[in-house]
Amino acid sequence: GGSLRVAVLGAPGVGKTAIIRQFLFGDYPERHRPTDGPRLYRPAVLLDGAVYDLSIRDGDVAGPSSPGGPEEWPDPKDWSLQDTDAFVLVYDICSPDSFDYVKALRQRIAETRW
Repeated sequence: GGSLRVAVLGAPGVGKTAIIRQFLFGDYPERHRPTDGPRLYRPAVLLDGAVYDLSIRDGDVAGPSSPGGPEEWPDPKDWSLQDTDAFVLVYDICSPDSFDYVKALRQRIAETRW
């Protein structure tokens, strides 16, 4: 076992919280409600007989409140995601802007981590 830190990131309104709720609670909201700030979920998960404590960070912690270019985002060192073990990048398949957002976000993560 051990602990794992996961950040679920993407443009506002793409379904980050809905995906997390589906994973944790097996439910899916019928209506979209904007998430009011970052949230942290702390479930324990059993995998191959080992228990892992997860920290799942939800919210637009890595970018502005509306999609924009990477030049508008804060310095990655200020994201408090330096020790994150995994990133889940979420986009809306009907929104090319949200895909561009995660492509640029992935580039910033790669520049920061490696």
